[in-house]
Order: sequence, then C-alpha cells, then structure tokens
Amino acid sequence: MKHPTSFNPSGDKIRWLAGCCLLIIPLTSGCFNPPPPPTANAETTTPTAPTPTTMAEPMLKPGWHRNLTIDGVPYDLYIPANYRSASLLVLPGWNYERTSWVDNAPLVDYADKYGYALILPEMLVTLYESAYYPETTLKWQPVPGGKFIKERLIPEIQNQHNLLLPGQYNTLLGLSTGGRGVALIALENPGLFAAGASLSGDFSQENTPDDRLMTAVYGAFSEFPQRWLGRDNPQARAPEWIMPLYLAHGTDDEIVPESQSRLFYYALRQRRGDDIVVQYHAVPGAGHDYEFWGGQLPSVFEFFEKVKKSS
Repeated sequence: MKHPTSFNPSGDKIRWLAGCCLLIIPLTSGCFNPPPPPTANAETTTPTAPTPTTMAEPMLKPGWHRNLTIDGVPYDLYIPANYRSASLLVLPGWNYERTSWVDNAPLVDYADKYGYALILPEMLVTLYESAYYPETTLKWQPVPGGKFIKERLIPEIQNQHNLLLPGQYNTLLGLSTGGRGVALIALENPGLFAAGASLSGDFSQENTPDDRLMTAVYGAFSEFPQRWLGRDNPQARAPEWIMPLYLAHGTDDEIVPESQSRLFYYALRQRRGDDIVVQYHAVPGAGHDYEFWGGQLPSVFEFFEKVKKSS
C-alpha cells in the first residue's frame, strides 16, 4: 500500500517510509550507538588528513551582518568577538527561514562560547540537488541548491569574508532537509569541512519512492531510479565519505523516520569501518522540533571541539 506524501507550507516536509519496516529499539541511556555490521567487504579508502589551520581574520567586524546577498540569495553572518578561525555553515529545514536556528535555539550562545562564525544562507525549498531535469517541477532558484552552495556561496564567502577557507576549521550543521544538505555538501566539497552534524536528516530517498518533493525534482522513481540512487543519494555514496559526522534522530519523529539516520550510520560503518569518526544517537521520545534540535547543540559542539583537538 502506498502512503501519500504531502507538502507542509509552514515547516518541513512530511514523509512516510514506504515499503520498509521501521524497528524501534528500546533505549534507556538517551542515545544509541549501534554496533557496526560486518565490514569484511568494506572499502579501505584512506581519508584525507586535515591541513593546518589558516589564521585569516574575517573581513567583517564582530556581530551580526544581515541581509547580504549572492546572486539574489540572502544570507546572514555572525562573527563572535572571540572568533577562532572556525566557521559553521548552518542549514535549516524545508521551507524554514535562515533565521530559524537562531530564533528557536541558543545557537549564538554556543558560537560565542566556542568562537565559531555562523553562516546562514536562505535555502528554503531546495533538496540540495546537483541538477535539474526535464521532469523537474520544483526549482529553488535558476541554479540548483547544491550547485549554488558549491559554485557560488562557498567561493564568495571565501573571497568576500575570509571564511570557509581551506585549512580553517569549517563545520556544517543542518536539520531535516538541511541535515541531508550537510551530507551532500560534504560529499561535493571533500576535504573542505572538518566535521558536520546532521539532525533528523534523510539520506536514502529510495526508501520513500512516493515522496512528492523528490519526485518534483528528480521525476518518478519508477522511471528514473538512477537519479534517485546516484549523485544526490548520500547513502549510496557512503564509500566516498571522509568527514567526521554527528548524527542524531528522535525515535518519535513523525516527519522523517528515525531509520533514515540509522541506515545511513550503518552504511557509513559498513563501507568505511573505523576510518572515520561517526556517532549516532537515537533519542527516545524525541520528535521533529526545536526542543530536540536545540537540545542537541551541547553535544554537537562538544563533538566539533573533540574533532578539532584530535586533528
């Protein structure tokens, strides 16, 4: 039986897992770090070693710099007073404004505490796609979202603000569709980002073949499975993964099934073994909301700092 997928104009997209059985594992400790599946056939690609930090000062004074634009796409920057050559590219959920994270969670407090510049682009209704097709009916901008990030946003942030430079401590944070964006941006820009955190993300869209958003970008799964399983499928690209990653998902998430993060974690462990640091936390009772996402920020920044100290 096929389950419908519908748009939610005020927030993130609603998805159901079609054709799969979702196993919820009883948890008591507040997080779940499942053992990796057998890795006998895992690939052994050596990850790229981090380069020394580039001590370039940002070209802007500390504080907020709002309503900047690149090709008509707005973005905001926040530079903490104790900036430490660390940046965080922040991605909201589907149709959430770029201010969503700072309006609903104490993100600025953690940026101040740890010295991270915040980069908040207005991504709204992109799936971080790499291309459009003749069947594409949902276009975020004339340029696909993933292509815009790689070819326009990152180079302009580097050139205009001395941020996201190679060798600096660059990180990624996203929720839901933005969590998917974290994975695709890391894959499309290998070696640029030192660590990432993806909360309530979706990574294997073939498990939701009736998803109307995916269909609107890639065409029907039954007709174009190669598009669904190719470049824009993070789980299918697990063998390429080189970035330390923090994954978390609520077990009571009714928007994006918890299995999306769990299966992505298994795929990374199976294909990369222990080569890459990947943490997975399935949080009992947590849903698809800022109570969960904001509550994850202490652990996210602790993860970033731990990776930074070990590099």
